[in-house]
Amino acid sequence: MRDREVWTPIIDQLIAHAMREKVSLHVPGHHQGRTLFGPLAQWLGQATKWDVTELPGLDNLHHATGCIRASQARAAAHYGADHCFYSVNGATACVMAAIAASVQATGRNQVVILGPCHMSAWRGLVYADAGAVFVPSPWRQDIMTFGPPDPVQLANQLAQMRDVAAVFVTSPTYQGVVAPVAEIARVAHAYGVPLIVDEAHGAHLGLIDAFPRHSVEQGADIVIQSPHKTLPCLTQAAWVHVSGPLVEARLVEERLLFLETTSPSYLLLASLDGAQAWLHTEGAEAAQRTFECLQQYRSANAPIGVETDPMREWIPTGSANESQRLETMLQQRGIFVEFADATGVLAMFGFSQPAYEYGKFFEVLEAWRQQRAPATTDFALVAELYQLAGRTRVVLSPSEVARHRRVAVPIGQAAGRILATPVAPYPPGVPALWPGQEISQTLVDSLTAWLQLGGTVVGIDEQCQLEVIE
Repeated sequence: MRDREVWTPIIDQLIAHAMREKVSLHVPGHHQGRTLFGPLAQWLGQATKWDVTELPGLDNLHHATGCIRASQARAAAHYGADHCFYSVNGATACVMAAIAASVQATGRNQVVILGPCHMSAWRGLVYADAGAVFVPSPWRQDIMTFGPPDPVQLANQLAQMRDVAAVFVTSPTYQGVVAPVAEIARVAHAYGVPLIVDEAHGAHLGLIDAFPRHSVEQGADIVIQSPHKTLPCLTQAAWVHVSGPLVEARLVEERLLFLETTSPSYLLLASLDGAQAWLHTEGAEAAQRTFECLQQYRSANAPIGVETDPMREWIPTGSANESQRLETMLQQRGIFVEFADATGVLAMFGFSQPAYEYGKFFEVLEAWRQQRAPATTDFALVAELYQLAGRTRVVLSPSEVARHRRVAVPIGQAAGRILATPVAPYPPGVPALWPGQEISQTLVDSLTAWLQLGGTVVGIDEQCQLEVIE
């Protein structure tokens, strides 16, 4: 949805209050910035007048009936969701709330997790006292990251289960790979299972036809987004959309509020209000302008069978040295990217950057491509490891793991033990094994082989030990 009406209910009320208040006899203790430490007060400036508490007219996030409720409704309207709830505790709280609400709504306690996921999903499983079945996405050597999940694999998995509370998928991934959400939603709904999409990196999706569609439009029941990642919004601000009959919006809101502070930042709420207004007014034009500008510089063909986010550039290198060299070349021109590792380099673009900044980036990228060395790391072993991990037996649920004592053992003695912490080969740094899974000798051999090749495994310490259930 797009219109030209600028309506910022929260911001309007904050402005009105700041103009009205003469004497502050309430929290916070800086009293409109008067007692903030000098440099902090100087840099925050007038924004300190918006750092207030739940005063008359400013509504209450924990019982929204006024300006906060109106702003949330505007955000929901943009995406076509039935409901939207704001979070001042990031997408992490939204993910945890979504999993817990799905478990409560369905009366079932297993979550099928497709492809790589953020640690917040694991925390949500612990919070909800739920178990998980992990269905890994295929590793794509051509793009040095995971490809999209396979809906057929999901259908096969659901056909074997009777206690699934939700299907969970991340789209887009950090590297920008977009999942076939519409197909996944159809499969999940055929089994009466709600679909949760961690769309933290995709609040901008659907702004224009050239962008992939957002997950609300594709039929997901719960969609979590971090506007601060891709929209003009402050860090830590997020929202969650709820649609359809499978999970009551009330349950999501209740579970979310359990995870929110009772003193929410009105600066964060105002930034969410500003983000929804931007989407309704300037968003589509800014997205079209940026997309057309980026297309002038892009020459590489899109990977086959993969839909990607146009607002990021993932440059697969397959070499830590080449990634570091490209990152250094960019920094010498004053350009700083999101991250660089042995799989590749990631750049994320904004909607307000002048064209010459994109030009500088792609100029350096082309210079690097002219002299790049071939990939030096063979990730076939990593691909095999993730596939093995996906077939590994889960012995304890996440909450059961959290209640057990743990001990560190040498990796050579870990076969037959139950893992207590996530294990993630680096790169790519995505957990392959999760707490509660039984470690097989085959997995021990694969992890050892990766370490011998010079790879790193987060979860295995310098003494080649990993934590298991005591």
